[in-house]
Amino acid sequence: MHSVWQQPETFPLSPYTDQAQHHTRQWLQNMGLQATPHAAHQMDIYLPGTYAGYLWCDAPLDILLILSDLLGWFSCQDDFADEDCTDPNAMERLLREVYACAFTSDSRSREPLARGLADIVRRAARLMPPQWKQRLAEQYATYLLPCCTALMHRLHHTQPALDGYECLWRNAGGFQVCTEFNYLVHDIHLASSAYYSGPWQELRNLALNLCKAVNDLLSFPIMENPDDDSYNLLTHLRHHQGYASERAAEEVMLRIEQWAERFTHAQQHLPVRLAELGYDERTQEQMRVCAQALHQQWRGNIAWHLVAPRYGQNRSPLAPSPSLPPFRY
Repeated sequence: MHSVWQQPETFPLSPYTDQAQHHTRQWLQNMGLQATPHAAHQMDIYLPGTYAGYLWCDAPLDILLILSDLLGWFSCQDDFADEDCTDPNAMERLLREVYACAFTSDSRSREPLARGLADIVRRAARLMPPQWKQRLAEQYATYLLPCCTALMHRLHHTQPALDGYECLWRNAGGFQVCTEFNYLVHDIHLASSAYYSGPWQELRNLALNLCKAVNDLLSFPIMENPDDDSYNLLTHLRHHQGYASERAAEEVMLRIEQWAERFTHAQQHLPVRLAELGYDERTQEQMRVCAQALHQQWRGNIAWHLVAPRYGQNRSPLAPSPSLPPFRY
């Protein structure tokens, strides 16, 4: 198998990327989410239009605008939940307010973060069956626990236990929310028997592992204090395995390669496994399309991380040495 580390230009990018970037900048302003110079700077280094263009390169323009806004929203959400946040009550209150505004009938919130996600969900949900919104709500709910527990670890200078870490780690980045929008792009609604099946959950979890691990690997050097990010895999390996930063980076790169290989194998064998389980041809084809969307997503995630200005500057004294082998897609 070829290494997952290649040049970003070898990956497809949506022809609507620039339009999406312009649209999201205006949308964030309209939502009150880009009201400060710092927020505008975040937009410049995060490039949500480019991110969406890599993750969903084949989305039509009207859908890509929604997806770009989603990623622009997440940049604001991430900024709120980073090391500057020190109030657990404020964090929980706001995250629950976002949930209520986006996924329930409670629309009283005037918080820009809550109104922003509610606007995105409203625009997407009108194109999908009601069950899609319910599943999306469940995936967003899984984001609350790692956000809040990460803050408590920062405040108390502790680290998560080994038990149950992988599931919390996988959901800490919010990528599980983004994967639900794959169904919107391809106008597919998987039946419960397919959505919750073993073969599909395996592929989905591998894709989420790949997205989160790449983010951890390239985020570690830019954090002022990486030990504050308890759900960064390098931090976890440093504390629980005693690894130096360079050794932790090498281990994460190895895991990325292994997960990519497992994903490719599972994707190739998906039709056989589905046929053996008795799924009809239509369901098999839907899952094949969705599997390819996951494949594009985790590969596009790597491409964006290598071109986004957000990841262009090392700030941490714990950062892996520049003598490490260069990243090759």
